[in-house]
Formats: sequence, structure tokens, C-alpha cells
Amino acid sequence: EMSGRTEGGAVEYGQAGRIPAPADGRAVLPLERLRGARFAFNGPDSMSGLIALSRDLEAAGEGIGIFSQRIETGAHRASLRAVAAGEADVAAIDCRSWMLARRFEPAARALEVVGWTARRKGLPYITARATPPATVAVLREILRAL
Repeated sequence: EMSGRTEGGAVEYGQAGRIPAPADGRAVLPLERLRGARFAFNGPDSMSGLIALSRDLEAAGEGIGIFSQRIETGAHRASLRAVAAGEADVAAIDCRSWMLARRFEPAARALEVVGWTARRKGLPYITARATPPATVAVLREILRAL
């Protein structure tokens, strides 16, 4: 999922309107809007913050060089804040982090989805081996309900 500013800045992604998740799970990349944009990402080893977008850009005949600037922020939340503050134009954020940001991060209110990376498997949820079995059962039930 890619988020962009809804107002101000060099690239006004908000004018494009909300882009729904593609039913087929394929990437939806607004290449002309990404070209020359300042890209904020959490870290070079992040699947959702950089690697997935890099792979999808390559599949579209482009590369990460499409961006005029690449800004490593250290966290998805920091990337969202950078875009909201006008320090970057776009960031790639996984769906779970985006959901949490929309709920808890005030800066996310100034952002909107402008594209999607292709659907990929997510990372597993983990807990300590010492977690009581009853707690593990509750955690599994909550995750299934999501």
C-alpha cells in the first residue's frame, strides 16, 4: 500500500482519490505520479517498506531510481509522518501498519492510499514459548477473527 499527501507538497496525490485494493492482488502503481517523488521507507530490509515496491517497479520496467530522493526513516510510522509533514511525497506501508496508523496516528489523517504493491505473504505472528497455552489459544482466535 502506498500513501501520499492529500494536500500541499510537490506531488498532490490526494487529488487522485482513494484507490481500492485490487481484487486480483496485482500491483497498482501510479508510475507517472511516482516519477520524481521523494520516497520515505522504513529500512532497506523491509519487505513492505521497500523490497515489495522495488520488485513491482522492476516488473513494470522501472526501478527504485524512479524516485528523486530515497529517505530512510527507521519505521513505518516515521515514514507516514515524513509524508504528512511534507518531507517526503510517498511511502509504502503494509496494510496492518496502515490500519493501525489510521486508528492511532494523527498524521495519517492527512494521507490517502494512492496505489498498491502486489499481494504477498505476510510475516508470522509470534509469541514466547513460555506463553501459557490458554493465552496462545486466545491469540489464535483473535487472529482468526481478523
